[in-house]
Amino acid sequence: MEISINKLFTKKQSSLTKHPIVMADMEDICHNFYVSWAGEMRKKAFTLVEVLIVVAILGILAAVVIPTFQGHIASARQSAAKDSLSTMRTQIELYKLQHGGAPPGYVDGSPVAAAMLGLQFTATTTKTGAVSPSTVPADPYIYGPYVKKLPENPFNDLSNIAYVAEATAFSDAVDGTSSGWLYKKETAEFRLNWTGTDSKGTYFYDY
Repeated sequence: MEISINKLFTKKQSSLTKHPIVMADMEDICHNFYVSWAGEMRKKAFTLVEVLIVVAILGILAAVVIPTFQGHIASARQSAAKDSLSTMRTQIELYKLQHGGAPPGYVDGSPVAAAMLGLQFTATTTKTGAVSPSTVPADPYIYGPYVKKLPENPFNDLSNIAYVAEATAFSDAVDGTSSGWLYKKETAEFRLNWTGTDSKGTYFYDY
């Protein structure tokens, strides 16, 4: 058995030494493949100049598109604010008509809190302005609701209403953060609570 193993090993070693070219060929093949692959990758990659050109084009497009897009957003918000103001002012006049000339903000002639004011718009009321939690009119709560829900200020997404004293100018009360809307119950004036001016130079609280 020992003689057979030695012969087999000698034969295998002889076979390998007779073909030294095999390993060299494999090295050449691998090298050539790598060179070819690397060349193809270089052909598919972008050069620095190409990348800079693309970046420049994207910058130009952004400079043209973004201001236009922002202008459309601002215009849409202004239109939404004016529509909401028109709706609320119309409903205030209807409320006054149905409550003997008394505007929202009073119950039987006495001022009410701002939270109650909101319910006078969204729930049902009596002739004197008393509020029912129901939105379905039923005697004596036969008036309303005047709006399904208070609209949101499109600039700050707030829908609550803050009172402004009759002697206080809206320009002094506006802050853009404490509420969506400003309201003077004495005069039934309803305004937007947002600072600044629109594209025409009009103050938002003067809408």
